[in-house]
Amino acid sequence: MKSNLKLISPLHFFSSLFLLLMLFSSTIVVGQRSKNYTSLEQAMTSPDSVQWLTLREQNLKDFPIAILTFKNLKYLDLSQNEFTELPAEIGQLQNLFYLDLSGNRIKYLPESFSEIKTLRNLYLDYNLEQDLNADFQILSKLPLLTVLNIKGEGIFKLPPSIGNLKNLQYLELSNNEIELLPAEFSNLKNLQILYINNDRRFDLLKNIEVLSKLPKLSELHLEGDHFKKLPDEISRLKNLQSLHLRNNELTELPATLRLLKKLEYIDLTDNKMPHILLDQYREDLAPTIRIGF
Repeated sequence: MKSNLKLISPLHFFSSLFLLLMLFSSTIVVGQRSKNYTSLEQAMTSPDSVQWLTLREQNLKDFPIAILTFKNLKYLDLSQNEFTELPAEIGQLQNLFYLDLSGNRIKYLPESFSEIKTLRNLYLDYNLEQDLNADFQILSKLPLLTVLNIKGEGIFKLPPSIGNLKNLQYLELSNNEIELLPAEFSNLKNLQILYINNDRRFDLLKNIEVLSKLPKLSELHLEGDHFKKLPDEISRLKNLQSLHLRNNELTELPATLRLLKKLEYIDLTDNKMPHILLDQYREDLAPTIRIGF
């Protein structure tokens, strides 16, 4: 059930712009950046000027080796192609801060990937054959990596090595089948925003212990997870400011929710709560908490 009332918290707005802000946190300024090349042939005419290159959905069977000659490349989108491996020399892209490899068939990251010390944003979603344990070991050597998307990887179990990605601020794990997060997940001390949407196997109660050890976790997305209830223990997530529960099967909220003193926004759109109960929550919860439904 939905209300015509539009309720947007500062955190909700922040989530929508997070990736964009990370994108422009490099030394590039919009007014100074080069054109966005969308043709490899065109880019080859002036390789030293290429900073932005988008080769999305071009039916590429192999990684174009010519890209390695673009020494000033900062933004690279190779999503929705068909290559299975990256060149061993990919570490030559020493200025790259944004890399989208989503929707390919990449099986592993080469060792030299760890030499791209400028990399901040990495998208590996829907690469279903990756060796995540080995990849996380490599990614742990990237000091600036703050955004990682591994959505829809067919993940049943995350390897303990994910705990090595200590600088992550934003992690997308949606559309997988993860029931339990490893204990090492609690090492992600800088993680602020976490997506675990559309995961029928995710057990929130069993993961509260790990999640409660993330001191900066302020925004949690558990949309489409078919929850029928929230555990009372959700009150242990003390730093939550924004909780997104859209498209679940909730009929009520636990009373302990009011113990989340920093909470500003709850999205309850498309659940099974009657309007009268939602109205009651708006009265009972702190006036600073906004409810979307």
